[in-house]
Amino acid sequence: MEVKLFRVSNDHIKNQCYLIYKGNSGILVDPAWDYDLINDFLQDNQIILKGVLLTHAHHDHTNLAAVFAEKQEVPVYMSAIEIRQYNFTCPQLVAVQHLQEFLIADFTVTALLTPGHTKGSACYLIGEHCFTGDTIFIEGVGISDELNVSSLFDSVQFIKQYLPAHTLIWPGHSFGQTPGKELSFLFRNNIYFLLNRRQAFTDFRMRKNQPDPFAFK
Repeated sequence: MEVKLFRVSNDHIKNQCYLIYKGNSGILVDPAWDYDLINDFLQDNQIILKGVLLTHAHHDHTNLAAVFAEKQEVPVYMSAIEIRQYNFTCPQLVAVQHLQEFLIADFTVTALLTPGHTKGSACYLIGEHCFTGDTIFIEGVGISDELNVSSLFDSVQFIKQYLPAHTLIWPGHSFGQTPGKELSFLFRNNIYFLLNRRQAFTDFRMRKNQPDPFAFK
C-alpha cells in the first residue's frame, strides 16, 4: 500500500490531500482545490477510485468530494455526527460511527471519532497509516473553541493510547514538517502530546497572541 501526497491550495489555504492505493485501486482523503492534479495522477497510473474519506465538513477538506462522487461514482464517507451537526450533503454519502470498521475495495478502514476541531471530526486508520485531518498536525493540533477544546484534549489522549507508536500520521495541513512521521515523533516533538493535564492543554490551546493558525507551508 502506498500513500501519494497532493499539496494543493486556493488563494488562502494550503492543504494536504492524500491518495492511498495498491494495485489499481485507490481511496482519496479530503480532496480539495485541484481536480486535474489529482485526476491526472489517477489516470496516469491507471488507478480506479473506490471511495472518498472526509475527516470533517470544512470546505477546504470537502471541496472536491461531490465532484469525485459524481464523476467517478464512488461513495463518500464522513462521521454521522459531523453530517448531522453541520447538515453536510454530498452524493453517495455514507455515515460512519466511532471505531466502525468497513471495507472499500480491498482496504480495511477504521473510523476514529476525534471531536474538538469540529464536533464530529474523524481520523481514518488504514493499515499503519492514520489520516488525521485537522485534529492532529505533526506540529500541533487544530483550532478549537471554549466549548470544544476539552473534547480535543480527550481526542488527543485517545489517539495516544489507541494507536501503536509506529503508526504513520498524515495530517490535513503542514506548518513545515513533512507528513508521514511516526506517532512516536509526535510524542517527542508535539507539545500537545506532552500536556497530559486537561487544564494545561486547554490553557495552551486557547492562549492569546498565538501564531497565525493558517500559516501553512
